[in-house]
Amino acid sequence: MKSKILVSVVLLLASSMSFGQSDEAVRSLTVDEAVELAKKNNVSVARSQITLDAAARAKSHSWNSISPTASLSASSTVPIDALSDVDSNYTASFGLSATVSLSLSANLYTSMNAAKIAYESGKLTFDDAVKSVELGVREAFYGLLYERENIVLQERNLEIAKTQYNNNLAKYNQGRLSEIDVLSAEVNYKSKIPTLESARTTFLNDMASFKQTLGLKLNEKIELAGTLDDLINLNEISVDLKSVQSSSIKQLEYKIENAKNSVLSKRFSAYAPNLNASFNWSDEKWYVGYDGTPEDPKKSASVRLSASIPLDGILPWSERNDAIDTAEDTVKDLELQLDNEKKNLARTVMSSLRSIKQSQESIKYKQANVTLAQKTYDMTAEAYNRGTKDLLTLQNANTSLLNAQVSLKSETLTLIKAILNLENTIGVEFGTLGK
Repeated sequence: MKSKILVSVVLLLASSMSFGQSDEAVRSLTVDEAVELAKKNNVSVARSQITLDAAARAKSHSWNSISPTASLSASSTVPIDALSDVDSNYTASFGLSATVSLSLSANLYTSMNAAKIAYESGKLTFDDAVKSVELGVREAFYGLLYERENIVLQERNLEIAKTQYNNNLAKYNQGRLSEIDVLSAEVNYKSKIPTLESARTTFLNDMASFKQTLGLKLNEKIELAGTLDDLINLNEISVDLKSVQSSSIKQLEYKIENAKNSVLSKRFSAYAPNLNASFNWSDEKWYVGYDGTPEDPKKSASVRLSASIPLDGILPWSERNDAIDTAEDTVKDLELQLDNEKKNLARTVMSSLRSIKQSQESIKYKQANVTLAQKTYDMTAEAYNRGTKDLLTLQNANTSLLNAQVSLKSETLTLIKAILNLENTIGVEFGTLGK
């Protein structure tokens, strides 16, 4: 008896410890905390950082084309005769030589400027990658909130259907209800089970993808903080198109700047002179004759300066002139793209604002519809209990209430995503619009 009591106490303590550990293992996450985790752990952000670091390195070393080249060589010359006959008349030489050369062209400026533009464009690309991850995390977070709340609604709907079935079964056993009503209630109850299980499976699959995005272990337990109801934004949202800093427009502006820099580089190649300087030094240490008498060492040093001017530029049909024309055509094409992108941006922003306004009005309607459906269900349930309404009417009222609630949640998620995408399009911080 005592041993059984001891075992029971041990099992109770173990279960309580296990329960406590399980509670401690659950991590509560707000949407901002989830974003920070993704920025720290996400693979695409890490890869974009590597690309940005490479662009920064290229910018800091963009002057290296004027870095002088240097070489040092040593040599010795011994005739074959000297090796076979020590009495032969021969001369052996041993010497050192060094060369330093430097080239300078006008293209140094354009190459440094190109590296600077590439770095600035790379920073924008990195920021876009981070914002893309943040947008994805926020959309996934709110999507999971919707799925979780949908599960709650489906569970509540299933519980109502189960209660109706149990009540009808009790009435049938008392002889107060027909068998067909009991069977109808049972079918209605059991038909909702697959819907609930499907919602749970979808939630678990999406949660696993969400954890991977955040860089968390798939078996780690997390709890999402907040509800969709807290995020309903019915404030008027407006955008000043003149102050919009769209990433797509900025990238095109960088492309135009780089294309203009390319035109200048092509002109330098066609018209600008190239300067070259070199310094040569040599020292032949000694000469030795057959009698072993050393000769005076021979030393030499020279400086060479030269300049070359390309003549292709004076020929309008030359390859270099054609390259200039092609580069100028690229600038014109990009300017047309920029003008068109600005128009597309304005159209996209206006379309998004209209969609947001429509979604806000729809939420107001659906909120009222939920209130009406809830009242209708309550009145129908009361009438059913009094026997003045049949089971089908009660089931229809319950279905209408569930549909109204799910529709409101879905429209709320649609509004949230529309605002997030508009914020991403116009390049403002998430959560800025509608404050």
